[in-house]
Amino acid sequence: MRLQTYKLFSALLTLLLLTILVPDVVYATHIRAGDLTMRRKPNGGDREYIITAILYRDVTGVNAGDGLIDFGDGSDNAIVKPQSLGYTEDGETEIIQYQVEHTFPSDGNYKVSYFERNRNPGVRNMEISSETPFYIQSEFMINPALGLNSSPVLLIPPVIKGAIGQKFIHNAGAYDIDGDSLSYRLTVCLQGTDTPVQNYRFPDDPNEDWSKVTEQCETPAVFYIDESTGDLTWDAPFVAGEYNVAFFVEEWRDGIRIGAVNRDMQVIIIDPLNLRPIIEGPADTCVIAGDPLLKEIFAYDQDNAPCYNSDSTLDWGPHPIKLEISQQSDEIAIPPYADMIFTPTYSGVNNSEARGDFSWTPQCADIRQEPYKITFEAKDFPDKSNTQLGTLQNWNVRVLGPAPTGLVAEPASSTDLSNGNTFVSLTWDPYTCDGADEIHIYRKKGSFDFNPVCETGLPSWTGYEYVNSVDVSESSFRDFTVDQGANYCYRIYATFRSPQGGESIASEEDCAFIPDSQYIVQVDVESTEEENGQINLKWTVPMDVTPGRTPYYNVYRGEGMEKIEFDQYTKINTNPLTDTTLVDNLLNTVETEYHYRIEFLEGTSSDNAAPRDTTTLASYVRLSSDAGLDFITLNWTGNVPWNLTPDTVIVNTDTSAVYHKVYRKIEGDETSFSLYDSVFTHSNGLSYTDRGTADLPLDDRKLYTYYIETIGSFEHPSIAEPLINRTQELTVELLDTIPPCPPILSLANLEEGFPMDSCVVEPETDGERSCQKDRFEVELTWLNEQGSNCDDDIVSYNIYYSRRTAVSKNDFGAPVATMDHPEGRPLTIQLLYEFLNREYVEGSYAVTAVDDSGNESDLSNIIIQDNCHYYELPNAFSPNGDGINETFIPMRCPRFVKSINFTVFNRWGVAIFSYNSDEHDGDIEINWNGKTDSGNDVEPGNYYYRGEMMIYRLEESDEKQEIKGSFVILKGNESQ
Repeated sequence: MRLQTYKLFSALLTLLLLTILVPDVVYATHIRAGDLTMRRKPNGGDREYIITAILYRDVTGVNAGDGLIDFGDGSDNAIVKPQSLGYTEDGETEIIQYQVEHTFPSDGNYKVSYFERNRNPGVRNMEISSETPFYIQSEFMINPALGLNSSPVLLIPPVIKGAIGQKFIHNAGAYDIDGDSLSYRLTVCLQGTDTPVQNYRFPDDPNEDWSKVTEQCETPAVFYIDESTGDLTWDAPFVAGEYNVAFFVEEWRDGIRIGAVNRDMQVIIIDPLNLRPIIEGPADTCVIAGDPLLKEIFAYDQDNAPCYNSDSTLDWGPHPIKLEISQQSDEIAIPPYADMIFTPTYSGVNNSEARGDFSWTPQCADIRQEPYKITFEAKDFPDKSNTQLGTLQNWNVRVLGPAPTGLVAEPASSTDLSNGNTFVSLTWDPYTCDGADEIHIYRKKGSFDFNPVCETGLPSWTGYEYVNSVDVSESSFRDFTVDQGANYCYRIYATFRSPQGGESIASEEDCAFIPDSQYIVQVDVESTEEENGQINLKWTVPMDVTPGRTPYYNVYRGEGMEKIEFDQYTKINTNPLTDTTLVDNLLNTVETEYHYRIEFLEGTSSDNAAPRDTTTLASYVRLSSDAGLDFITLNWTGNVPWNLTPDTVIVNTDTSAVYHKVYRKIEGDETSFSLYDSVFTHSNGLSYTDRGTADLPLDDRKLYTYYIETIGSFEHPSIAEPLINRTQELTVELLDTIPPCPPILSLANLEEGFPMDSCVVEPETDGERSCQKDRFEVELTWLNEQGSNCDDDIVSYNIYYSRRTAVSKNDFGAPVATMDHPEGRPLTIQLLYEFLNREYVEGSYAVTAVDDSGNESDLSNIIIQDNCHYYELPNAFSPNGDGINETFIPMRCPRFVKSINFTVFNRWGVAIFSYNSDEHDGDIEINWNGKTDSGNDVEPGNYYYRGEMMIYRLEESDEKQEIKGSFVILKGNESQ
């Protein structure tokens, strides 16, 4: 790719930083590309903006004329004079600027557009580009609730050259001075409001030969924009020419889209004897404000023949190169890029290698939530007979706030505690980094070794929980939401004002132990069952028992992990206890969380023992899981007063590192648990992922049951350690994404319970009998396919039906019914589903199997059938009162007839009787008694009928059928 540079590049960047947006009308001005941005007027009002359009004109067209700017607010358009900013280095493109100030009438969303009469000729991916208008439209929101806003500026120009067979990469260098989040998406080139240019095609259109393979000669070729980085990639073009592509740089604040800058750019593909340089950029990183960031960037020019043209006799290079930061200019300071120091040195054949020393020490003003995109540009310099090419490489650097310092946590004094005042006092050094707005305070029970790298705040996996926030001007806080009997460890961090946002690294930790008279030290799950679960409890003897009195205890159980109202607790002992252990029985430890509190009483006997104190609550540690395709992640947590993640504990007199033990058994293969693995939770947290082993990977057909043996500590010398407590057992299976095999389907049709072929010509039922239209049934029966490749975890079936021809799930739509597999029955049995009381049997039928993970099989074999209707009218009847053949009805029971519209005519063609089944509750049997519509008896003789019948058929076009015929009315002896 060749990146054009500009003689007046500094002026262009200045205007880009002033943001842009316009529409202009000039005739035969051959426009290649353009951008629209907008910024607030310095020292102006909240709705005063400077709108700018930068256009790029093919110099073969006429000079630019006045531009027309549409503000999108209903006000008069502005006619703006053009200003030439110079030409591209090759002299083929002029850079033109249109700029105007405007005050918007109110807050709201605005679409500001620029219109130009003609694009440059010869653009391949649209029709007749020379006669196609150039139109760009950017969007902007003015909303005081979200703060003041300027649109992002695009620091890298949009007229770019690329080479046949080589990866083309462009990045607009979007920079948002407000620090808003940016995303990118492709759009089509426009010629007017919401009007695409004629026959627009993306460069990778499969109907064109513009793309064949990638730069590495792999297929398919690709064209896309990365929605996060903004890299526009075409890998790789294979037809020389000019192509236009368009995209939006969308601006987001607090999750709300507040604007979108439209770029319509031109890619010029050439076929040089040259290869683009390669940049080996560093991985994205972070830096703390005030700390230096030092990196080396390496770039080189290629010299190997490309895969699409491997002729080694050609001289592809290498050539001298130049390496620089795209957002830097010698004549204008663009913050913060102007503060970055980049010093390249050149070596290798023809100075074709560059090593650039990058140095930057960001300040507090540079802190923001979004990373800074630093774009390195490498260009080669072949001889004049060849064409220069270049490449870009982005490096994202996030600037973080420095950690607050001097945090000290002090527990309440013994006097405060005796007076019922339980708290921890926090103090820290004043936070002096400009732009900070709040200090966030977090805590956990027990210490945790957290040394973040490029991670701000306190992520949830560390176990720290939010306590409160104070203004950044504060340097102290008193936490009253604590209980006695726990070691509370605190960290704090700073946040920064919107819209830039950002956070600091968390502070060092400091802890405060609040003593209590006694402590719960064990809540251990002995048995995991739904009705007979057991939990072992243990607590310490109170430290302050009154001399001459005996301590007694009541044990209270609550559901959940949080403290509840006193009347919601269950007292689980009948009489006060003297022992400090208890087994709690008859629990549902499979599904229910439990916590406990111990009430301390003292007296000379249990009869006169009086309450003295109650411990802080302690729950059992609850195990949960998250399964994937080939892994199971276990997480465990508990509301306990001790630290579940200490780094060491004292065992006898030895110091031992703390590892939580993971026990596992494979259901059906193993009868008991075995120690499977262990976790150093002080740095890894309360989580473990089981991926099996190379010899024995996890199997999605097996169930795995786990429990965790946790090790804890109060981190206080008065309380013995380690504290060993087990979680409940938890049975898990892998995430199953493999569907069952499709069933094998059969079908039978029934009429009043008897087998029927829907195309038998004559029904068996006599026409004199009353015939129910909904007397048909369809029985679906199926068998599950068996074999080693078919899973055996089917739990239900989906029944699919469509009255029309269906060959896929999309054709069927949602299933009409779901049926569970019969409990306790093998998968080898035949299954049955019945469609009862139906007027028709036509349609498409299929069944799928569903496993216990919700995976649905492909459709079974699809059975498609049609109806063969039957409707036969008699050729005579005798309405003479003798009780025989008194009415005109079908000869036999009709089949699959929905409705009938029937008219009788005499021999002179006069209609004497009409019948519409829709007016007679759908009765299709007519039952005409031989009287005219006016109620008169008809004379004996010949009559004719004509009508229209709607029948049930597979295809809707077959459902309407005309009927006609004749019959004789007989009376008296004529009926003999």
